[in-house]
Amino acid sequence: MPHEVLYRKFRPQTFAAVVNQEAVKTTLTNAVAENKVAHAYLFTGPRGVGKTSMARILAKALNCLKPKKGEPCDSCANCEAVREGRFLDLIEIDAASHTGVDNVRELIEHVKFSPAVGRFKVIVVDEVHMLSKGAFNALLKTLEFFPAHAVFVLATTELSKVPATIVSRTQRFDFKRLSQADIAGQLEKVLSREKTKLGKEVVKLIARAADGGMRDAFSLLDQLLAFGEDALTLERAEEILGLSSFSSQQEFLNMLSSSDLSGVYVFVKALVARGGDAMQFASGFLEYLDMVLGMSLTGGNGDNLGLVPEDLEILKQHAKIPQGELAAIAQAYLTAAARIKSSPLPELPLVLAAVEYVERSGQTPPARLGPEAGTKPTEKHTPVEKSVDPAPKKPAMLSETDDFLPEISKNWNKFLSQLKDYNHSLLSSLRLATLIESDGISLLVAFPYRFHKDTVEQRKNKIVVEKVLEEVYGRPLKFKCCMTHEADEYKQKTPKVKGSLMDEALKVFRIDEVN
Repeated sequence: MPHEVLYRKFRPQTFAAVVNQEAVKTTLTNAVAENKVAHAYLFTGPRGVGKTSMARILAKALNCLKPKKGEPCDSCANCEAVREGRFLDLIEIDAASHTGVDNVRELIEHVKFSPAVGRFKVIVVDEVHMLSKGAFNALLKTLEFFPAHAVFVLATTELSKVPATIVSRTQRFDFKRLSQADIAGQLEKVLSREKTKLGKEVVKLIARAADGGMRDAFSLLDQLLAFGEDALTLERAEEILGLSSFSSQQEFLNMLSSSDLSGVYVFVKALVARGGDAMQFASGFLEYLDMVLGMSLTGGNGDNLGLVPEDLEILKQHAKIPQGELAAIAQAYLTAAARIKSSPLPELPLVLAAVEYVERSGQTPPARLGPEAGTKPTEKHTPVEKSVDPAPKKPAMLSETDDFLPEISKNWNKFLSQLKDYNHSLLSSLRLATLIESDGISLLVAFPYRFHKDTVEQRKNKIVVEKVLEEVYGRPLKFKCCMTHEADEYKQKTPKVKGSLMDEALKVFRIDEVN
């Protein structure tokens, strides 16, 4: 016997069991309880949110032998027959495969007869918008002169294609997409009943990927369970479902906010090389931008998003990016998503959107700290930070001068390259930094955006930066940050180290070097 898929196994059997859709459930339950059922209903909404299930529950409630305040008992003979698909007075047709006027006429002839075992004949027409013009005209007359024992339920995902004359003769109910929290909660209940365990991160991933549809969520869960729950990590789940990881979307926003066009290009090419889908990534990235904008505009803490602490912390940092910049990025990738469908290279709009955004924002690409203008690129066209020579075995000691900035600038690319091995995400922020001054004991850099300054100044990040500075330049350097517009004022407040204090400091370095 073939495996019963989850969305059929756990199809709701009562109004109360339907996830969300509270307005629809309450109205239909009261209508059944008070015997005020309409002759025709129109259920509209996206796929997989419960339209067909609600139609079957309504048929069950209307014909239940022991109803309880409008709810079917789900245990009598009629309820069992509806649940098992053998109830004679429930007629379901798929308008996608029965589009002609003859199909509707046959249905109308059947409706004329009284119910065989129940109180009402319930006719469910799924995807009703697929009916032909002639079929709609035939159905129209039946809805206008309906038999008292018949109830029609028309379901559609495209309301705009249903004639207004049909809509006006029905009671219309709009079904809404389910929230990620609703879907995740239902999946947890199903996993518990199936005696199966999945990580919370995987469940939340399914809820995000389901796009508001419960049926889609069950299908995705079925697919993952077929792989084997013991070996199912979050990374493997993303790979199986063909989804881009949450961390990759955060990394991509880091690159955009720091104008790292080289990093964007390499990232997109790597995405395609491992079989990623450009359209899917663009959709996921726009969803992440929506989260960031939501937190930025409302000042929320993100606790209701169901993210792991690490992802939530990065999200909070991204919410500090200027709202105008976030809006510009979102606009660029809304345009890119539309271009992907018609592009011969689906990944190209992802790169073009980044280039256009940087050009419009007027930001200077971080290459200003790279090799001198006119330097020929390497044959492999590697990014700037990868084109530097490997760090020497012994760090190059800074010379004993009052201004160390030229020598720090000279080896800055080497510093960035070595930093990448410790923390790749820091690289995006520091590539946007401008070197201001150094007295051999400290280094002052300026950032155009506070988000990047705050990121680098986090204690754990600052420790990494100062560690790599010491490795590259051969001495401890205290790392200091400021905003670009504060640089001149900051320089005036920073005392210069000269005379005996500098000599003593250099003696310490020479002693350490000898030892």
